[in-house]
Amino acid sequence: MATEARSAERGAARRAQRREQILAAAERLLVDNGVERTRLRDVAAAAGVSIGMVQHYFDTRDRLVAELFDWSSRRRLEAWVSIEPADGDPWRRIETLIERALAEPLLRQSRIWIEFLAMARDETIRARLAMFYEAWRQPFREAIEAGVRSGLFVPTMPTDGLVDALIMLVDGAEVATALGAPGTSRERFLSIHHAAARTLLGVRLAGPGHGR
Repeated sequence: MATEARSAERGAARRAQRREQILAAAERLLVDNGVERTRLRDVAAAAGVSIGMVQHYFDTRDRLVAELFDWSSRRRLEAWVSIEPADGDPWRRIETLIERALAEPLLRQSRIWIEFLAMARDETIRARLAMFYEAWRQPFREAIEAGVRSGLFVPTMPTDGLVDALIMLVDGAEVATALGAPGTSRERFLSIHHAAARTLLGVRLAGPGHGR
């Protein structure tokens, strides 16, 4: 019985690994080719498996794309929401959230997100996008509220407006990056975003690491 259980566990692990292998290959193709030109046979070749293997896990291209959206978005979101405040410092958490949102490889992440946004024509994908979008807002909201409670932030607008502004700054940076707009670089974006956040939040901190 124990042998059968171990065998079942190994089989499940292999299936999970193969599924991840296929999704990772599909994500790479998404960056290079876009959703419309990503075909199952191309995914199979990129993953080093047969097209039958791809169809075993994802019976249609639409199913693959939908699951790729969930897989890719969830991985990025998990990294985002796992950020903890440095020594309980709300401003440092804001900085870290911005830095993580604009993490390298920024061009790859930006192109993936733009492709997913283009899929919002589909009602089901649009609903999923809205769910992930709201989840991205929560860490900003929590950090802002903590800063206001502690008296470290004297914001210029209500919390929801601040969250929207910070998210829109990140979205704008990703659009500019995906387009290859002149002067785009992660360092420049971080400088702009940190400065804008300090102004919007009315950061009252002073000393090293607080940019004042």
